[in-house]
Amino acid sequence: MDRYTFPSDEAEIYRHIIESAADYAIFAMDLDGTVATWNAGAAKLFGYSSHEIIGQNGVVIFSFEDQLAGAALKETRLALTTGRADDIRWHVRKDGSMFWASGLMMPLRNDVGTIYGLLKIVRDRTQTLQQDEALRASEERLQLILESAIDYAILAFDREGLVISWNTGACRIFGYEEHEILGRDARILFLREDRERGAPEREMETALKRGRAENERFHLRKDGTTFWGSGLTMPLRVHHQRAGFLKVLRDDTERHFADEHQQILMREMSHRVKNSLALVAAMLAMQARSSKHPEVVQALRDAEARVGTIAEVHDQLWRQSHLETVDLADFLASLCQRLQQSSSRHTVSLNANSCVIDADRAIQIALLINELVTNAFKHAYPSSSGGVAVSAHGTGDEIRLEVTDEGKGLPPEFSFGENDTKSLGMKIIRALVQQLRAEIKIENQAVGTKFLIRIPRNL
Repeated sequence: MDRYTFPSDEAEIYRHIIESAADYAIFAMDLDGTVATWNAGAAKLFGYSSHEIIGQNGVVIFSFEDQLAGAALKETRLALTTGRADDIRWHVRKDGSMFWASGLMMPLRNDVGTIYGLLKIVRDRTQTLQQDEALRASEERLQLILESAIDYAILAFDREGLVISWNTGACRIFGYEEHEILGRDARILFLREDRERGAPEREMETALKRGRAENERFHLRKDGTTFWGSGLTMPLRVHHQRAGFLKVLRDDTERHFADEHQQILMREMSHRVKNSLALVAAMLAMQARSSKHPEVVQALRDAEARVGTIAEVHDQLWRQSHLETVDLADFLASLCQRLQQSSSRHTVSLNANSCVIDADRAIQIALLINELVTNAFKHAYPSSSGGVAVSAHGTGDEIRLEVTDEGKGLPPEFSFGENDTKSLGMKIIRALVQQLRAEIKIENQAVGTKFLIRIPRNL
């Protein structure tokens, strides 16, 4: 890069500085307002060349309204009186167009301090004005939206939990007017037990960590009554700095109690189904005891076991908090315990990890395990005692079930084909495998038999 030396004349340096400030209109006027100097920035901003404007009165750059109001004279007097005059107003270009500008006027003094003129610096602020107006319009629209959202409490609180914003919906739902709640701790909206357990702090911590914190709980109104609030808390940032939190919440009390009532009805229905199935199982057992034909007795006993398994599933479902799903490990533990109690000659062991599945599939898996275990009791150990091992593990996209015995193994003529068996138990197993869209593999081991079933985790 070429290097140049500064001019020896200081006045020449000042002239270069002023001419280089192309984004600023810099010009001088005498005390009557007549333009004496005009830099390149002024020519660019106002559209007048220096020879067009020098000698004219600077009032031409003011709007007609400001000229009538004597704005130029007031500005001159203020600059002469106080040493400076700031202004921000509309100015007029040579072509008649207008722009929003900020300006500064200062007195010009000679070497002995006598004022002989005025210096004015002007910058175009139209873009800033447009941005400010857009921001103001956006804020006004947002405020209108917030005030119109009367079904939602929309509030903001700072990092210490003090309320800094409160909309009309919050007034309606919580009962506090804006002037009553601003500056107060938002924790007063929580129940005492939730405050003692640190629920507000956990909500803020979750919002910071995950970007949002969903919550459903009872909240407290000003009059001491409670309501079920369904809401969302999010971090509030201003200029990329964490300023606090925004909370949006609605009164869902009616839906909450409707859901609770529905849950009670469903549990009651499930309990009645379980009791009805238990009655059916008892009737089958009674019929089996009165029959004199061994084959009929066995068929009735098998039917009783199957009905009892379905009843066991319903019993577990109505006792847990969620009726739609069941943990396979907990459910199979109860089922295997019941199967163990049904036979004095056999043992049933379980190895399972936690795996949540829907209730309908739980019933099918329960029936499948029931058939495999009871078949092992009857056919693997027809005249002796022995153990059956059940394994259930959810891995990735599938559930892997294994039922293994150490009995006599499968007969040479055994086939699992659709038309190859007359056994009702095997027909039920094949039907359940198809319903579960599963794959089954049967292995005749050195000792005993292993049934391996691979079930898709999601249908």
